[in-house]
Amino acid sequence: MPQTILFVDEEKFVHKALKRSFRKMRQEWDMRFSANPSEAMEILNNEPIEVVVTETVFQGESGLDFLKVVREGHPNSVRIILSGYSDQDVILKSVDLAHQYLAKPCEDEALKSTINRAFMMKELLDQRALKEIVSQIDSLPTLPAIYVELVEELKSEDASIEKIGDMISKDIGLTAKILKMVNSSFFGLRQQITSPAKAVSMLGLDLIKAIVLTSGTFDKFKHLKFHGFSLEQMWQHAMLTGAFSKNIAREGGLDRKGSDTAFMAGLLHDIGKLLIAAYLPDSYRLINKLIEQKPLSMAQAETVVLGTTHAGVGAYLLGLWGLPDDILEAAAFHHNPIQSSGNGLSSTAIVHVANALAESGKNIHQTEGVIDGIDYDYLQKMGILSNLEAWRSICADLIDD
Repeated sequence: MPQTILFVDEEKFVHKALKRSFRKMRQEWDMRFSANPSEAMEILNNEPIEVVVTETVFQGESGLDFLKVVREGHPNSVRIILSGYSDQDVILKSVDLAHQYLAKPCEDEALKSTINRAFMMKELLDQRALKEIVSQIDSLPTLPAIYVELVEELKSEDASIEKIGDMISKDIGLTAKILKMVNSSFFGLRQQITSPAKAVSMLGLDLIKAIVLTSGTFDKFKHLKFHGFSLEQMWQHAMLTGAFSKNIAREGGLDRKGSDTAFMAGLLHDIGKLLIAAYLPDSYRLINKLIEQKPLSMAQAETVVLGTTHAGVGAYLLGLWGLPDDILEAAAFHHNPIQSSGNGLSSTAIVHVANALAESGKNIHQTEGVIDGIDYDYLQKMGILSNLEAWRSICADLIDD
């Protein structure tokens, strides 16, 4: 059955261009077109629309108000902005309203890839087994308060590194974590950093946001204590995978934004494990028991017990939080990257490798042999297998320093 997409743009030539560009997708996509939000709402209210691709500026109507209504009234519809309006204020206001923002002019392949990824993630998050597990969780954690406060501060006109540093310094535990990380070998800084403001200036706001989000989420479960569960080990693995991901991305030629996204994806890739341990402790114990009794991977044991995996549960939460698709996809497919839509050195590929290297322990120093957990066929298909040894070496050096 074709997947339904609604394109909303008042320019008729845009409609014609989209129809022409995606003529070959007619067997897979059922495309609808409207010239303004009012027409679009009539369509949305009368038939199921899976993806909405919209402009932000219309004569006499607000594209942002339209997105708010869609988010509230049709939460199952994926929202994508395709806009030629580059006002920074509009872009910032749209961050919480859309799953993805694309600027015009946009390459056909980029738009096609974005839409296909939206369908893929929607299919993942619509799995019955995953929904049943999520329904057993009384209340999924919300975004940490300090993270929300940080994001709001960054939106203000007088935001500054000093203000962000002061905000972080009020949380002693968070300050300690950030200073420990910035002074570690992972970032290779030659000077000792002792103040949060200096740490912010050295790491950059995106990395600080990632650490604040992950640390704040972990802190919500610091009361958890039972056999087979270690919050500290989970945190250390998150930090190591994040650091490996950042360095692999940088070695692979990604720019700062790309390597920062990889870092955040690495930090959050196992967040589903934390949710299972916190809300379904009996299932968590049973999963670990199965792993001890049989030669099963974590994902295999989770599927036996839950019908889904921590990867799916984690992606579900990150989706609710409205994090970028690259981070959701990395969480969802870090064990099975072949199921993802990314090509080449994507965040999913990076986290897949970084996670396996982080779990390999002392074996990371082995220059020969297969590294458990890495899908070599997938890396070959992506054209990046030849880089694996360099990545292993870089990550091994980080541990040695």
